[in-house]
Amino acid sequence: MSEFDILVDRSGMSTVKQAMTPESVKNSGITSLWGAEFEFPTAPFVRTAIAKWADNGLYAYTVDDCDFLSLVCNWMADFREWTVLPQWIVPVYGITSSLATAMRAFTQEGDGIIGLDPTYHMYWEAVELSGRRKVSVRLKYDGCSYSVDWDDLEKQASDNRNKMLVLCNPANPIAKVFSRDELQRISEICKKHNLIIFNDEIFAECVYPGVKMNTFGQLPCCEAMVITAVSLGKWLSFTGTNQANLIIPDDKIRESFIMQRNREFYGSMNPMMRPAYFAAYTAEGAKWVRDLMKYIEGNYTLVDSFFRNNLPEFKAVRPEGSFILWIDARAFSVRVDDLYSFLTEKAHFHIDPGPQYGGDYGFFRMTLSLPRSELSKALHSLKAAVDSTV
Repeated sequence: MSEFDILVDRSGMSTVKQAMTPESVKNSGITSLWGAEFEFPTAPFVRTAIAKWADNGLYAYTVDDCDFLSLVCNWMADFREWTVLPQWIVPVYGITSSLATAMRAFTQEGDGIIGLDPTYHMYWEAVELSGRRKVSVRLKYDGCSYSVDWDDLEKQASDNRNKMLVLCNPANPIAKVFSRDELQRISEICKKHNLIIFNDEIFAECVYPGVKMNTFGQLPCCEAMVITAVSLGKWLSFTGTNQANLIIPDDKIRESFIMQRNREFYGSMNPMMRPAYFAAYTAEGAKWVRDLMKYIEGNYTLVDSFFRNNLPEFKAVRPEGSFILWIDARAFSVRVDDLYSFLTEKAHFHIDPGPQYGGDYGFFRMTLSLPRSELSKALHSLKAAVDSTV
């Protein structure tokens, strides 16, 4: 049995996922596919490192010292093939909160923030709560994959009311990894129109076998102003710790960001995260995340095959990164009054509706980061409910 075949125990944990899962799904015995976090325990060597730290009994303010900064640089060089200097690294209280900080540092109320939809909806909560405007550039879907609408991106970038572009790579929810050519063209457009790029790479370690993860820092010529966010949040399921690192090569951008971060009373990094990073950013961590993605690929293959053979009105959009999966169920949605109510109440197939990400009705997001046996149970529950509609 693989370590990824063990279902994590959420009882007594008061997690957001427990709170968001309807009672009908909980009572069904089907594991929820909502959200983007593991349903199996995280890496054992990371758990061991945290337990050893906790047992020491000191949970003090913690600084990003030279050892920590060198660790991050070495990981980016060895695992990401990206040369990062220590002074570029800025610890923050999570990625979405740092996006809000960046907006306050570099934009004014009423300014436009461009996003490539479908994309992570919490960005737009931060935009609206900060008094900025969401500007949607919809990715083009050809029935198999998504691509950038370059004409619309150029149009929105040229509007001087728009000041920033938010990019998620690998993309949440569509699981697309942007190519080097796409990143180069995005950087050129943003440089031309003086837009700052806030580049969220929380899923960057989670790419499928054979897929190359690309980042702006790898480009031979990238003069755009780029803030890149990295984290243990997704690939080790640490989202509840609210810690991330920003990588900001431009001195003036970095200085302005740090000034705004400190105005908002930043204290220190979460002390629990130090042992986690030193356990994760290792050869053992690199092997573990590769094993994770092999398992996730197996789960994707199961879903894709199951849909093709049993539920042809459901189509999985082929993923390249992350452990989430974007499903096109438009062909089936016409058979029920409300697709999302049907999935939850009839199929006990608890997912994230597509429209909340700026996607079309009939699409939804589901997680693949659960034991394969639990995923199989959920798929068979979906099939039974679909069969009952015939």
